[in-house]
Amino acid sequence: MTPTTPSTQSETKSPAATQKLAQALRTVDNKELKSTGFWLNQFFMVISTIFGVYLAAQSGLEQALKFDSFSKIEDNYYLRTSLFDEVNDNVNTVAEYAERLSKSPPKSEMEFFKPTLEKYIWKTMQFSPTTLETPSEFLTKIRRFYSRAEFLINAAIERKMSAKQAAIELKKITNLIKNETLPALKQNAEQLKMELKQNNISVGSLKELTNAN
Repeated sequence: MTPTTPSTQSETKSPAATQKLAQALRTVDNKELKSTGFWLNQFFMVISTIFGVYLAAQSGLEQALKFDSFSKIEDNYYLRTSLFDEVNDNVNTVAEYAERLSKSPPKSEMEFFKPTLEKYIWKTMQFSPTTLETPSEFLTKIRRFYSRAEFLINAAIERKMSAKQAAIELKKITNLIKNETLPALKQNAEQLKMELKQNNISVGSLKELTNAN
């Protein structure tokens, strides 16, 4: 009987041990790779989410700023259009009174037909944040018109100025407002309307959208 030498047993067991060791290493590598891939995937998912939220916020902010800007333009259009209508009515009223004064009527008649200048829009503008966005030339000329018209009317009634002279002065300021200031104010309002139209916005649509919300 031939005895089994230690070297022969070592040679027999060595390939099996080597195979198990390689298998164990492969298992460890695969687990490590899977673990690394998982966390990389989570990392990129978080980054993409943050980036997506950032883009959405930027887009939302941009839309909000545009809406606010166009809303102000629309508000200014309404304000200037309303101011135009009110001043135009007052100019016509003063012009009619100037015609009466040109005939040198008695004081009683001048007092009875003394015009009342409507200033609802003009006074309301004091509390409107869009008032100072109106070009100052319009505000200044309208303010001077009201002040001068009231002075001339009162001067005529109080006999501090002849009725005919007051009529001449009233016609001057009404013609100035009617032929220069009001057409310019109307054109300015139309420019705002055109700006909205160029951005595919019709006047009134933003108000409807706001009320709907």
